Amino acid sequence: MAKIIPVIGLGIVMGAGSFFALSDVFSGNTELLESRISELEQELQTRNLQLDFLRARKRVARVEVLEQEERPDQPGGMSTRLRFYEVGPDGQALGTGQELEIDGDTAYFEALIIKFDDDFVANNDLIKGSSLLLFRRIFGEYQAPADGFPLDAVGQYPQSYSPEHADDVFHRDLWARFWEYALNPSVVRESGVRAMHGEAPFIKLEPGHNFELELRSSGGLTIRPVD
Repeated sequence: MAKIIPVIGLGIVMGAGSFFALSDVFSGNTELLESRISELEQELQTRNLQLDFLRARKRVARVEVLEQEERPDQPGGMSTRLRFYEVGPDGQALGTGQELEIDGDTAYFEALIIKFDDDFVANNDLIKGSSLLLFRRIFGEYQAPADGFPLDAVGQYPQSYSPEHADDVFHRDLWARFWEYALNPSVVRESGVRAMHGEAPFIKLEPGHNFELELRSSGGLTIRPVD
């Protein structure tokens, strides 16, 4: 994505320069000039669409820190209670989510991520142009990952994705055979996948501070504070 945006921006600037240059070159041929202007407008519209596509958020979740309590008898000396829930395109919560308690004040959010080649992103391919994410589990700093709280079912198509993709055989197969594909370079190349792996970003939690987990079209998982 970092490579694509400068190229798109350069193309927009070049397109604008071409517009002014063409007004001189085709000053005596109105029909040809209008045709070229129409082409430039289409190119600009396509690049704007690509930028919107790159900025689009494909999966978003919120984390509300509800309470922290000192626990001298436990590892870390503290426990943190939080609520995890997903958010739809309209900003509204998708269901009630999960309320859980971790050891310590640092939470890890583990996910499985599938990233596709930049060419699919540049062409606005809705099937292979968006990174995919499965929320696997949440665990605290003083908990083993295997003891974490499960979220999406591993090996199945994540239910929170758009209904139009739910019956897509390509996506379902990627999730069902995730590690088989992730460990096979030839399969990854042939399918247009750039990378398949796990991520587990983490953040320190405090009462009164809420967070948003976000997966953009061509990137990984990020955490940022929200009001």
